[in-house]
Amino acid sequence: MNSGPSGVVPSSLVDGAAITWPEKEFKKLTAAFVRCNKEARQMSPNTSTALFTFPKDQGGLQIKMPRAIICSATWGHLTWCCQFDDGTRQLAKITYKDALEQHGCLDMEDLQFEAEFLTWDQASQNSFTFACHLTSTIGIRVSCDPINPDWIASAANTDLAQVMIDTQPLINIQLNNEQKWAKVVGIRDEGKLVKMQTENGETFIMKSEGQNTTSGYPTLRETIQRTSPTLVRISQLTEPNRIYGLEEKKQGKRKIGWAQAIYPLRARLQELKNNLLSEK
Repeated sequence: MNSGPSGVVPSSLVDGAAITWPEKEFKKLTAAFVRCNKEARQMSPNTSTALFTFPKDQGGLQIKMPRAIICSATWGHLTWCCQFDDGTRQLAKITYKDALEQHGCLDMEDLQFEAEFLTWDQASQNSFTFACHLTSTIGIRVSCDPINPDWIASAANTDLAQVMIDTQPLINIQLNNEQKWAKVVGIRDEGKLVKMQTENGETFIMKSEGQNTTSGYPTLRETIQRTSPTLVRISQLTEPNRIYGLEEKKQGKRKIGWAQAIYPLRARLQELKNNLLSEK
């Protein structure tokens, strides 16, 4: 999850090679990207780069620049690692907690405000911080709650199994080389194992999470995600008609962290510093 050398773009939450893109080299890549696009479109080298990012309805080309591409890929990867039970979720949870604690932030939204004032090298030491830094530098905010107790990936085994028993959704699984629909009918070993039953009445045991190398069956969480990729919250099972976000609107109040609270002052201070430097 950590990128290692300063200025390296964290490309994965798991151990392995990282794509080494120090900020200086990344700027060279962006310049080459712009130059190649200008040549491909037979534009003058002096054509403003802003033309590439302007919306099409305003006469621009609306091209996705390298920073936006990396931003999208980083956020997508982090979301994937937090949702799926493939051995990276625990590491993601630790790294996410480290990011919040290091910068004294309440959540990912707060961290995005803080990350705006970090350098590329400072932010790249943590994948979540780096993702927040990227959104800040391209002028957007992302609403994300990666380690949510309502998420199926983060729920306790017994809680998930009990909800599956109570709501009785059918999930698709390969059984004896045939695709069949089954439901959870029992809990064993404190939720680590669940008893499944097919539509024809066949029963079998499968693990709730982790790697199942003995029975040949996928785990319960993995099967849920394969059957319904958009099913990520337990409340989607218990409250199928719920519209998320209405609770905060009804309450009229929302907790914000210190980074978000003092952001206007810090942003103004940074603006004044930049103006002084430009005048020198």
